[in-house]
Amino acid sequence: MTSRELFLQTLRREQKDYVPLFPRDLTLGMDMLDIRTGEIFDGKYDSKLSAECVLRLQGFLGSDATVGCIFSYSLESFGGTIKYADKGIPYASVYPFADPENIDGHEPFEIRNGIMEGMRNASEIVRKKRPDLALLSNVPGPVTMAGFARGLETLMMDFLTDEKLAEKILGFCTEAVTEQMKYTSEDLADGVFFASASDNPDMVGDEGFKKYSLKNIEKINKDVHSAGLLSIYHPHGVFSTDDRQHLLRDSLKTGIDGFQFAEGNEPEGIIEVCGDKCAILGGVTSYTTLLLGPEKRIIKDTDRYLSALKDYYYIMTCSCSLNRGQPLDHLKIMADHVHEYNGGKA
Repeated sequence: MTSRELFLQTLRREQKDYVPLFPRDLTLGMDMLDIRTGEIFDGKYDSKLSAECVLRLQGFLGSDATVGCIFSYSLESFGGTIKYADKGIPYASVYPFADPENIDGHEPFEIRNGIMEGMRNASEIVRKKRPDLALLSNVPGPVTMAGFARGLETLMMDFLTDEKLAEKILGFCTEAVTEQMKYTSEDLADGVFFASASDNPDMVGDEGFKKYSLKNIEKINKDVHSAGLLSIYHPHGVFSTDDRQHLLRDSLKTGIDGFQFAEGNEPEGIIEVCGDKCAILGGVTSYTTLLLGPEKRIIKDTDRYLSALKDYYYIMTCSCSLNRGQPLDHLKIMADHVHEYNGGKA
């Protein structure tokens, strides 16, 4: 079977013999070509160069799935500004809804701008060249998108002082995420990845997590499944302890096909809730083990997750996305160890 088939069978909970590898690369592929970030983003988005970066990293690591493009956010559509440092990652320097009155001058469908078109075109190139790979559309979670649009600290204050405004921004951003999901995945992707670092109960509280994130994830996920696609939800925060597992149970009730746990979680606690009810993703911590090494620690931590999750529907990832500056040789150590575990199938 192809990498794509093995990945999707795992996500559908149909096979456990092979552990697919999905190091979710958002910008790291640019380090493979040693190019400036602006070479993709200055002026018109360079889809061919973006696809080349993605494919070069995939060839280096032997991953089974990709997001298909070098990723950025379409905040310019709503009046925001994204900066692109030479060897850095895209970041917001102007939040479009810092002045909340700006919302009334925009519509969610405007997110389909030139950046979005370029990312889709890059993914189309990757799909054409490597139809054997699974392809996931990467979209922000609802609270994460609202944080990009409003400014995260300001949004957190809105939750406390102006809940009506917070819900208005979240409603707009949920529709914008749905528009992005449809545009970047239709007739192209196999599934949708909800990148949800700020959809985090440690930040918004248990009730806020259910009200602001899960309620909207469930809404978007219905559209994902209606389109015949699979879904993966990746909130940050702790879900594996006894006092937080109820939030993981509530997450599964949204209908997601896969749950990726972030750093700070123990796989055993995730297994207690997910078991065979949902595919499990997660793995070596990106910002400590993979960043700092050494090799023995990377192999030890990789073994730990493979051993704990081998009897479940498990897809090996890192704790979060991969971006510029992550040591490529450290990732190669992890990837090679996964391939060795799978008997050399890559």
